[in-house]
Formats: sequence, structure tokens, C-alpha cells
Amino acid sequence: MRRALKWLLAAAALVAAYLLFWPTPLDPYAWTPPLNPGTGPGSPFRPTQQLRSDVDLAAAVIQTKYADAGRPVNFGPEDVAVRPGEGRVYTGIGDGSILSIDPASGETRFFANTGGRPLGVTFDATGDTLYVADAKLGLLSVDRAGSVTVLANEAGGEPATFADNLDVAGDGTVWFSAPTREHTLAQVTLDVWDSRPTGRLLRYDPQTKTASVKLDNLFYANGVALAQDESFVLVAEFLAFRITRYWLKGEREGTHDVFVDGLPGYPDNITRTPDGRFLVGLSLQRLPGLDKQRPHPWMVKVIYRLPGFMKPKPQYPGYLLEFDATGRLLRFAADETPDVTAQVTAGTVLTAGGAASPTEVVVGSLLVPSVRKIELRPVDSSLTAVAQ
Repeated sequence: MRRALKWLLAAAALVAAYLLFWPTPLDPYAWTPPLNPGTGPGSPFRPTQQLRSDVDLAAAVIQTKYADAGRPVNFGPEDVAVRPGEGRVYTGIGDGSILSIDPASGETRFFANTGGRPLGVTFDATGDTLYVADAKLGLLSVDRAGSVTVLANEAGGEPATFADNLDVAGDGTVWFSAPTREHTLAQVTLDVWDSRPTGRLLRYDPQTKTASVKLDNLFYANGVALAQDESFVLVAEFLAFRITRYWLKGEREGTHDVFVDGLPGYPDNITRTPDGRFLVGLSLQRLPGLDKQRPHPWMVKVIYRLPGFMKPKPQYPGYLLEFDATGRLLRFAADETPDVTAQVTAGTVLTAGGAASPTEVVVGSLLVPSVRKIELRPVDSSLTAVAQ
């Protein structure tokens, strides 16, 4: 019995030593996240409709390219843009391709290849230039002929090659995000574990052809969108479950505040709608086990060292929210089927609806190998305002 007890104690000591001291690639940041509001009764984030896609665009092309590339993670069409005056949908995928899709027939063409990993895509007002945030190359532009130009790959003396999302002002100024100084897109899981504020909101000046840092130390700077009157720009802080507002005009010019806080998931891309509202994709559900231990970096490392079946299991429901220009939640389309990937990273209006007609939206995803088309029902006025 004594021998068995000694072996048991020795084994327990080895397990404890492993959980406490085994090297990891992590460097967790100590902070306290906002409370998780969930999406159930009593939450300000109550789904108002089922997110269901009856049309998958470019699925055959994307799936073929995905297989040819060896099925890497995060290959899918992360962002979507509609060319003004043409109506075709443009998106980038993991092999560097930018696709042009007819939303009615699904006919798909190869428009360009950046040679990197295109993420955020948006057109200028004329539709002549497609601006691209590329995870390997930085901020790019693509003309109508498909010719690619690198506009900026550094800012403030630091690399800005990992660009994520963007929006373009009427004068050609481009606002874009650089989410992390720590990892690549392929290592985004490590960023989720670490939750370190090393992201930046950047501004590209077309006159000087340089990029500058406007906000620093953001929790994985992600989606970017300008207000319709360009009085502010929004940037999603993916790892902090919030959206930050940076003021460009008025008494608060040059300052920033919180636009929406305490989201029930990780906010990804932000896209302004034709009527000045904002569509926000939440690409990953909150992980309560990690949230609880964020103030204790050593405990985050302990959880990371656990066997896979004991770690918090990530869920990728389909979440697409719409906010007005003050941060009030207007509608929330959701697919919360457990263990089903319905991830939405971005949504862009294809056909605007009205008081009695639905709005047609195309959505992107890193994990779903197609551009999906969904309908959003008219705004539900019974939704309560999100706390400011």
C-alpha cells in the first residue's frame, strides 16, 4: 500500500509539474473581460431570426481551390464587397485569388491574385478600385484590369504586412487594421489564448502614400467601417468583445470611446449599409472557461496544457448583428446549432429592403467554403438598446 501510495503521489506530482511548468508558446495577458451577456432571454443580444442560407455562391470553385491547396485552415471567403454600378460580388480566398461572382446566376470568374492572403475587400465610390487588406502583404489596391499594387506594408516604422479589414473615405483615405504584432493569420488560435492588446488602427494617406498609426494597443484590431458622414471610424476589438469608435470630426476629433461593449462573441468584420447602419459578424462564440481565467495568466497556460478533450470547445455559430449609428442593436440573425459551423465573418448588403420587405445580404466566412446569400427581415422595433 505504501509503495502504491508513493507511486500515486509521484504521478500526481508529475501531472501537477506538467500542468504548471511545461513550456508553452503562450504569453497570456492579464485582464478582466466584460461579463458574457449570452444570447438567451434577458440578454440585449437576443436573436431575432434564424440565419439560414438557401443559396451558396461560388461553392464549387472555392471547394476545388481549397482541396488543391491541401485544405488549410481559414481558407474561406472572409470578406465580401459589391462593386458599385455592376452588382457583382467580390471576395478573396486562401490561395490569393480574388473571385468575381454574379449573385443571380452564381457564375464565378477569377478577377486577380494578390500573391498573398486577401482578407478585407472594399471598393471606392466609383467602383474603379478594389482595396484589399492582405494578411501577408499589407494594404493593396486592384484596378479594373486586375492589376495589384502594394500601397502600404509599414506604419510608424513597424511592419504592417498583416492587414485585416478596411474602409475607404470619399477622398481616397483608407482606414485599415493590423490585428496583432505577435502572430500570423494561421496562428490566430494563439492570439485567442494570449488575448494581448497589440493591434493597431491605421490610416493610409493617398497624397503622401504613407500609413500612420491612429490607435494602438487594441485587442486584435479587426473590422473597420466609416460612418456615413465620415464623422467617426469604427474598429472591432476581436479579443475584447467590443467595438471602438475613433472620432474624425467635431469636438471629440482625435479621441476614441466605446461604441458597443460586452458582445456575446468575437466581433469580426464591420460593413456599413446603404442607409448608414453597420453589419457585424461574430465569428466565434465566447469561451467562458477562458474568460474566467483571463486575470490569471498561469491558469490560462494550465488550461492550454490540458488534453484536447478537456479544453474549452470552440463554437462557431452564425452570428450577424446590425447596429444603428449610435450603437443600438436593431436585428440579430443567428444559427446556434451546436457543433455546426455556420460562422459569419462579414455581411454586405446586396439588395436593400424596406419597412415590409427583406434585405438581401451576402456573407463570408473563413471556415465555410462559399459565399452565402441570406435574407434579413425588417427591423424588429422591440429590441432594446445595447448598453453604451
